[in-house]
Amino acid sequence: MGTLSLWNDTDATRSIEAFVARVSDVESSAFVPPEARIAVFDNDGTLWPEKPMPVELGFILKRLTEMASANPALREQQPWKAAYTKDYAWLGDA
Repeated sequence: MGTLSLWNDTDATRSIEAFVARVSDVESSAFVPPEARIAVFDNDGTLWPEKPMPVELGFILKRLTEMASANPALREQQPWKAAYTKDYAWLGDA
């Protein structure tokens, strides 16, 4: 098996590895230049981007901000305060 060492050795795995080999081989008619490549990673059937932040974190921050908007007392409590004021440094340290 190739670089997907944690994957089961199946037809699907071999097919993916063969595809990657074809599109990354400069001698292949299927070659795709690196600047034209797009990588997508699947998480249990749902696509999740990583940048600028994981979707899960974006959802949590949005929800905390909504809660702080609805309840001003939360604006002085962490983590609502950090979400509400967009204090990503505090959140990053948490």
